[in-house]
Amino acid sequence: MKYDFSEIRKHSEGRIASKVLVGCGNSVKINGETVWENYFGYSSLESKKPVKADSIYRLCSMSKPITGVAVMQLVQQKKVDLFDSVARFVPELTGFGIGALDKDGNFVRVADAERDITVFDLLTHSSGLAQADFGFQMSGKVIQEKYFKQGATLKDVVPKFINILLDCQPGAAMGYGAIMAYDLLGYIVEVASGMSYGEYLKKYITGPLGMVDTTFHPTEEQMERVVDLYEATGDKVTLIPKSYTDSMLSIPQSYEAGSAGLFGTLPDYQIFAEMLLNFGEYKGTRILDANLVRLMSTPLTRPDTIGYNIGQVWGLSMRVINNPDPNAIPPAGTFGWSGAYGTHFIVCPRHNLTAVYVTNLTNAGGSGAYTAFEFEQDIFNAIKDAKD
Repeated sequence: MKYDFSEIRKHSEGRIASKVLVGCGNSVKINGETVWENYFGYSSLESKKPVKADSIYRLCSMSKPITGVAVMQLVQQKKVDLFDSVARFVPELTGFGIGALDKDGNFVRVADAERDITVFDLLTHSSGLAQADFGFQMSGKVIQEKYFKQGATLKDVVPKFINILLDCQPGAAMGYGAIMAYDLLGYIVEVASGMSYGEYLKKYITGPLGMVDTTFHPTEEQMERVVDLYEATGDKVTLIPKSYTDSMLSIPQSYEAGSAGLFGTLPDYQIFAEMLLNFGEYKGTRILDANLVRLMSTPLTRPDTIGYNIGQVWGLSMRVINNPDPNAIPPAGTFGWSGAYGTHFIVCPRHNLTAVYVTNLTNAGGSGAYTAFEFEQDIFNAIKDAKD
């Protein structure tokens, strides 16, 4: 088949010319063949350093599916059960309260949690732990401002999550656990494996797959390839004057955040996406049982998931499309996720396809980024119009 992906080029170059984007990369693979891979603009606008295949991005929440795979590996090894209480691994995390704001804007406990949070709750964004407005506010005040300091580790911070009042009863509603839920999962990996989270990923996921530039701790050489971070406002982009040793503006590099802490390249993440498409295997290396990958990419939450459009629900650590419309873009069964600074990936079993988009803007829009929507539209329109 011949595919015309020129709309991806048009939109990428157009955004850069309009000064709402500095640089980006995007790739599409179908049936294991790279049918599109291109890089546009600059990794540093000031020095006119071009984006290349080895440019390194802050993956932000595209760290979450990697954390999901790490947890599922331990489920496969029977070191973790999906319905384990988190208190099995972090004894401090039992006896949570449910919270609300009083008339003066204070955080108050209004009820006791009826049960402990489970691993399944965390993976499906249904734990109640900092997954809606109240929890975001409280976690920012109590945890992020107080404990997210250089030198802090998961072990230092995660047990203090008990100080956060939940948005709802565990399992009662689905929202989006932006930071705390997946950091807790990362710490569970540490406890269950006896390794630091970064060491675990290198030994069991990024190392075996050959994801050589995916890490919490870039070397000095890798830091030279980390793209500059910008904010787009109006018709200009502004360099963020921040130490680039941090994966996100509020997360110190010492803290191996399972939610949002990884750095990586587009080719590395394409490998990860291909592994998921091939049900846990990449080029002969299997890192996860096929049935567990199927479970991860199965719709597991109600269709009225808080904050998401009809036709999108949660599997285990990933958005899953369950829109029955045969013309829906992306089509039903597609899964993947995004990052706050504009990274995005999809896996589409129907077309045996994986695709990755990378950029780094502080206000890119995360899962709601128009670049992600546009990228998906361009891909599936090209497939629809493909010729023999």
